[in-house]
Amino acid sequence: MAEKAVLRIYRYNPEVDQNPFYREYEVPLDEVQTLLDALFFVQERLDPTLSFRFFCRAAVCGSCAVKVNGVSRLACKTRFRDLVEASGGRPITVEPLNFLKPVKDLVVDHDAAFENLKTLKTWCEPKEPIPEREYRIPPEEVKKYERPTNCILCFACYGNCEAVMDDPKYAGPFAFSRVYRYAVDSRVKDEHKREMVKNALEAGDVWSCVQCQKCIYVCPKGVRPAEDIQNVRGIAAEMGFRDYPGVRKLQHFVDWVYATGQINRLALPEEVYGVDPTPLINKFREKGAEVWEVPKPLPGLLEFRDLILEVMKEKKPHLDIDFHHVRRIDKRVEEVFKADVCTRITEKFEEQKSDFFSRFWKKLGEFFGAS
Repeated sequence: MAEKAVLRIYRYNPEVDQNPFYREYEVPLDEVQTLLDALFFVQERLDPTLSFRFFCRAAVCGSCAVKVNGVSRLACKTRFRDLVEASGGRPITVEPLNFLKPVKDLVVDHDAAFENLKTLKTWCEPKEPIPEREYRIPPEEVKKYERPTNCILCFACYGNCEAVMDDPKYAGPFAFSRVYRYAVDSRVKDEHKREMVKNALEAGDVWSCVQCQKCIYVCPKGVRPAEDIQNVRGIAAEMGFRDYPGVRKLQHFVDWVYATGQINRLALPEEVYGVDPTPLINKFREKGAEVWEVPKPLPGLLEFRDLILEVMKEKKPHLDIDFHHVRRIDKRVEEVFKADVCTRITEKFEEQKSDFFSRFWKKLGEFFGAS
């Protein structure tokens, strides 16, 4: 007797059903290769009323994305036997993608997701004058946006996104991958790049991403949207969009790490959100916790400061340390710990030096006692 597996499929026809329900079907393993094959088996042999979307059958169009045991997948790319082995004899549950309106059974309405792309204006507005011949793009530039260009808009990332679940305004990982893709394209007008990034901040709520990495896990094309989101945030800071909680939080981390070697979570509510941290501090103390209003500077911190300046200048030029803020931190540390902590600012950052890496390794060697 042929080995069989049970598919538990979400069913809903708004024309006749008051509420969604689930129906189970037995599918023989020796007659199907992929989950899409299994859905066809059900439709052609067991229940012709089942509706699902497909087109290319080759993981190119993205139309067959569904939720399988809680995870977004392309039905045409998912080996059915792998699902059976992972399920351990339990039914394999197939449902429509999360956060998109079901049309019928496994078919969802993609219009809302596409509207997010329109809202963020994720397209190429070419610089002028447009060349008479095609643009010539160097390979090193293409590598910057090769991965996000591979997005097939299957919305698997959208259906598994923690931020979309908590923030209806959040545009979705796929949308921010598109923003990054055009923000680093030399053919796009600078004004349009700025508009896209601003839209990502305001209309798309890019700072709502919690970096759960689920979008990376479920993407069938290896796009890695979570990394693109981080890149969009960095580009926003470079463009001067600093009056946002996410950018203020980043600046808060940079200044406190430079000043004390540690993050000060107690100061974060006030500096980032303008919220008085006193109730939080009092609650900690009521619980018997020892609370320092400022973290104690790490031993040898001052020796690190010049090194931090060099690394920041080389790797994150848009995150200049706010030395006025740092000096205020120093004074608070001095008051609390009676410590002689002074901000050692030599000269303002010099222009890029050709011997940066030699000085970097020299400082690192000195710190670890190398001769």
